[in-house]
Amino acid sequence: MRHQSIVVDIFADELMAELTGNANHTALMQLIKTELKSLSDTDAEKVCQLVKALAVTQDEDRVEIVTTTPVSFRVKTRKTRPVIEELLSSATGSIILTGYSISDHFEDFLRIIDNKSKQGVVVEMYVNSYDSVRLVLADIRHTNRKFFKIYEYAGKTGDKMAALHAKTVITDSNKMLISSANLSYHGLEGNIEIGALITSSKRVAQVLDIFADLKRQNVFSLVKN
Repeated sequence: MRHQSIVVDIFADELMAELTGNANHTALMQLIKTELKSLSDTDAEKVCQLVKALAVTQDEDRVEIVTTTPVSFRVKTRKTRPVIEELLSSATGSIILTGYSISDHFEDFLRIIDNKSKQGVVVEMYVNSYDSVRLVLADIRHTNRKFFKIYEYAGKTGDKMAALHAKTVITDSNKMLISSANLSYHGLEGNIEIGALITSSKRVAQVLDIFADLKRQNVFSLVKN
């Protein structure tokens, strides 16, 4: 007879495999009833709902380390540039970008963003100084400000050294990259940068609330030209 903890581990693995494979409710119930024969239908249903809820929570609160490092570094992390490309390319509803420094090395991504806005994806860019990125954004031809908005840091403290220094990419209100990397060559290729890719509607909502409040307090102003 197998040790009870091994049985539980195997059963848990089987449940997660079914959930990962998008198993339907009937399949999950059958697996639970097969392994836990003493459960009533009512209790089996409770277990099924609990497992589904735990799986959703686990899926929504995922964090991955993302880095920019020299090619010679043998680090087991995802790289900044492909992560940003994946986020932008997969966006279906919204894209929010913030950057202290944005260079022409980011042009390929800007084309993705421009095309997404033409498809109805709402894009908001937050920049520290619009004048510093005006030339980089010169090829953006889309003029429908309903779908493509640029906000410039206006500041309120009177401190001339204060700046928008956050580097974030947020898509579809459930994924975000928070990184030390600027949207520039060195940030994406040359420097040593560390960030986190977070999948969590709750955590993303916290960051979105910050930007909403900053706009309400006129810390950012909409670029109209």
